[in-house]
Amino acid sequence: MQLARTSPNELTITGNIKSMADYLAIRQQVGALVAGGASALTLRINDSFSMPSSVIGFFVKLIHQDKIQVSMLIQDPRLLELLEELNLAELFGARQS
Repeated sequence: MQLARTSPNELTITGNIKSMADYLAIRQQVGALVAGGASALTLRINDSFSMPSSVIGFFVKLIHQDKIQVSMLIQDPRLLELLEELNLAELFGARQS
């Protein structure tokens, strides 16, 4: 997985999100954006068809506890379908890119 900051409030994730290292990298980058004053984030998720529970839990906490608005632009329809099945698509602002 590669993670790049593509604008002041946007991260682009390329490759499959699957490991604890991926979770830690996402958490670090998102934390840096929030510490910099971001109250809304856009995540462009390219290629990933899965999302570990640790990443899902992190985003749920970010939205409910930290009050950060999250939008996800998802390229792979399998990931969008997974989020819909978990009833998280609306919470995460997930849509097909």
